[in-house]
Amino acid sequence: MSLVPRPSVTVRFSGTRSAEGPLNIGQYNILQWLRGESEQFFAAVAGELDVPAAAVVDDVAGALAVLVERHEGLRTTYVDGVEPQQFVHATGDLVVEVYAIEAADPQLVDRAGLARDLTRRLRAAGPYRIGELPVRAALAVLPGDASTSSASVVQAAVIGCSHLAVDYQAMEIIKREFADLIRDRAARPTGGPPIQPLDLVALERTPKALRHEESVLSYWKDRLSRMPQCLYPVPRVAAGNGSVAVELTSTAAGMALRAVTARTRTSRASVVLAAIGAVLSHRTGTRELVLPTLSANRFEPHLRQHVGSLAQLALITLTISDTTFDRLVRQAWAAVVDASRHGRYDVDRQRAVAGRVEHERGIMFDCEPLFNNLVIESGPAPGRATAPVPTPGELDAARRTTQLRRQPMPVGTTLIRFDLYGTDGQLRLGCWSSDTGRISDDEVESLLMAVENLLIAAGSGDLDARGIRGAIPLGPVQRGPGWLLVDGCWVEVAEVQRLLDDELAATGARVFAAVNGLPLVACLARTETVRTPEQAHAACMTALKAYPTAMTPQHYVICERVPDDPGDPAAWIDVCCQGSGRNGGTADTGLC
Repeated sequence: MSLVPRPSVTVRFSGTRSAEGPLNIGQYNILQWLRGESEQFFAAVAGELDVPAAAVVDDVAGALAVLVERHEGLRTTYVDGVEPQQFVHATGDLVVEVYAIEAADPQLVDRAGLARDLTRRLRAAGPYRIGELPVRAALAVLPGDASTSSASVVQAAVIGCSHLAVDYQAMEIIKREFADLIRDRAARPTGGPPIQPLDLVALERTPKALRHEESVLSYWKDRLSRMPQCLYPVPRVAAGNGSVAVELTSTAAGMALRAVTARTRTSRASVVLAAIGAVLSHRTGTRELVLPTLSANRFEPHLRQHVGSLAQLALITLTISDTTFDRLVRQAWAAVVDASRHGRYDVDRQRAVAGRVEHERGIMFDCEPLFNNLVIESGPAPGRATAPVPTPGELDAARRTTQLRRQPMPVGTTLIRFDLYGTDGQLRLGCWSSDTGRISDDEVESLLMAVENLLIAAGSGDLDARGIRGAIPLGPVQRGPGWLLVDGCWVEVAEVQRLLDDELAATGARVFAAVNGLPLVACLARTETVRTPEQAHAACMTALKAYPTAMTPQHYVICERVPDDPGDPAAWIDVCCQGSGRNGGTADTGLC
């Protein structure tokens, strides 16, 4: 089956206003991210549109026109600069690409395969350009007379949008409204007209919103002061640093999710998050997990139908104590709500807060989402207080259909990440390792299977702490004597030394553990470029991101020369403090 280009179709739209102004918080956050995203792998959001049988190109074009007219973000262009601007266009044209299906039997076409092919073609068009509408669409139609493409029957349709215009929840709103519109062109969403992206700018500058932002930044400072530098600190197991993603598809876990969700009156995503948290805590030995996630921030009623980019990073805090699984699920639900309430902020101010905390703690945060929920849920379903508890036989039969699918990925910036793709009927959960030298393909699969196993066990009834541990078919990470727990972070002393060797080579720097009650002390000789502890610390911080299981020393001892025995901390201290009465000597040591 192949696709042959046909004449494109122009969709003319006419909205209610044209306007211009600055970007809102969510748009600016995405712009900042896109500026540093060289491959633009996630720069667009695509979705398959639900096209009913016998719908023709004109039907799809008409529904798209209404969508673009209704949601200003779909007819907005952007200009970057010192003060980025957005321009809402009242009228314009959207060009829709049309492809004819070439198949041996047109009645047996693979719609899912067509949608994937159309999505690849949209992505192949490259990043969205300045002045270009942030929307693209493509259709696959049954072959027919090329001169009457508007009446051709549509077999698949996809829409792609710039991430500046939509996030994943906005794409779900678009898909839902399109499905209604193509069946009834007069269809309108409940709750009145949605608020537009440009309108948010004024709302974000009210005194109430500004006060809330101050509390959000305080929240971030508190969480970052407790967040470890690496969320999955494991030893290196192989050379190289490939990148791989594995997607789990599990009907058995989907059955268990329904039972746990009904029992706990929470969301399916919260149940999955609780299971991931329990597995990570069991594996790493970390009791308090501070997990970056993405929040689409649509808790406020006026934003429920908003088509725009509201997604920003949020921090979820889970404390994995000796509790039951159901309590952990409820804690996860409350933590998600709390994180989302603190998930809208000026990204420049948030980064400034993070930078200060990083400098003070000597760590570099990995703030890509560890848990990314792409499932759209409205929240708990109070009307569904019960759900059938699957029998062991049903779960065993369903479990035999579990599938794991590997695929190579571009090198990412986060060591590990979980993506929740689906919970309706089946659990579709992805895990992505951006460094298979530390987290191998097999380890990724094992983590996913551990989450599935825990969910299935919890599907039959609540689990106590021992039951949770027993349902995780993985042991704790084995760390040798070269690891230390410092400021809530598992640190490889050898990696700290490698950092010093690479960045402070000319100083002969050495790191020592547990010197005079200090966990990590760096001893080094003064050079022309490194004369003070502040300069040594700045050099280490600049390179720290490449060493996920390291952190900078808490203390720097700087001498005029390297001692005769550089492997002995006492030798360094003797050289530094010689002639000083051991009260300070020639360096800012505090050890004399």
